Amino acid sequence: MRLTQAVKRPTLRLLTAVSKWMKPTNIGILLCLASMASFAVQDIITKTLLLSGIPLSQLLLVRYAVFSIFAVVLAGGLHKAWSALKSARPSLQILRASLSMTEIAFINISFTLMTVAKVHAIVALFPLITLVMARFILKESLSRRKAVAVLVGLAGTLTIIQPKLSGFNTDMLLPLSGAIALASFSIVTKFLSGKDGFKTHAMYMGVVGLVISLPLGIWQWLEPSFEQGLLLLTLAVMNIGSQLFYIKAMDYADASTLQPFNYTLLLFATVAALIFLGEVPTLLTLIGGGVIVLGGLIAMVSARGIKG
Repeated sequence: MRLTQAVKRPTLRLLTAVSKWMKPTNIGILLCLASMASFAVQDIITKTLLLSGIPLSQLLLVRYAVFSIFAVVLAGGLHKAWSALKSARPSLQILRASLSMTEIAFINISFTLMTVAKVHAIVALFPLITLVMARFILKESLSRRKAVAVLVGLAGTLTIIQPKLSGFNTDMLLPLSGAIALASFSIVTKFLSGKDGFKTHAMYMGVVGLVISLPLGIWQWLEPSFEQGLLLLTLAVMNIGSQLFYIKAMDYADASTLQPFNYTLLLFATVAALIFLGEVPTLLTLIGGGVIVLGGLIAMVSARGIKG
């Protein structure tokens, strides 16, 4: 009897502690971390498939075909899917989906030319690029603190790129282009904020991506091995899972709370690449990535100060 009580008491204490910790905000953070970890694993799978000979167009075709099916199911079937395509700004929806695909293509190609850590360190610059674009396109104010954040991010990028008088590694333009496309995607998303629902966003993302990737994807299609086919399907399904994790995270915690944890993607991607691909990031990549993240955090603190 005493032994039973001795076991029950610590168990009850543990359960009580867990229940207290599992507040909505903490659940949201956990879901956000799960989403970032999933995205990191997807990057490893993507690089593995591309280096094994699978064309990028084929990878995109499978990704968007599966996502289109998900979007139709989410809308409630084919009949309701047509209704979901009714947008207040269809041209902006098409542009948004095209920018997303462009960003994915640039980043995926980058994986074949440099380490995953270096790609993510450069792409992490996109929130700061968004600040600059928002200043000129959306006419949003750019405070001194935000300007400092942009300069800090630029310093981090230069640390990674290491420009020399003897020449510039043009490969670095690929992840930079991906970051610019992602920032442009964010700007267009702001334009659409409050105009269309998530189902409409998902339908356009899937359909536009499928239409663009279909011709070249079929033309360049290679018969995948069993292992490659399994990885392709896993990648497509994990992409949907990551999106759902993050959407659910937003139900439990607000965007400003989750935003700092988005930078854990750089950490997860670096660790995953080290474990599965044996990629050891250079010291300058780690320093530059850290400086870029610092710039992003400065910008977030500034934004919170303005809202407060």
